[in-house]
Amino acid sequence: MAQTKEKEKKNMHTITQELLLKEEQMVEKIADFTKVIRSWEHDRAAGLQLAKMEDISFAKIKQRQQAEIKEELYQANKQLMTVRREALRHRLSIEHLQYQLELNHLGKSFYTERL
Repeated sequence: MAQTKEKEKKNMHTITQELLLKEEQMVEKIADFTKVIRSWEHDRAAGLQLAKMEDISFAKIKQRQQAEIKEELYQANKQLMTVRREALRHRLSIEHLQYQLELNHLGKSFYTERL
């Protein structure tokens, strides 16, 4: 009987050692898993921060482009008005000369003051 008790103690001792080894392995696996989770959370946070910075950058680029387009349209409108104004002046001067020629052919004239 003493031998059976010793065998049982040895068996219990080996079983508890096996259980301890399994628990240590589980603790290591859990530690590795928590490291993976922390790494994933860190990478996710970095990705979200990068996406936010990209959105801000794109918004600034869009604002800059809109300001450039607005300035270009302003300058184009200003040039168009200048060209149209000059075309109207030219047309008025031509019509004035034609009017003078018609009056001269009729033998009439009008007084122009010279400065």
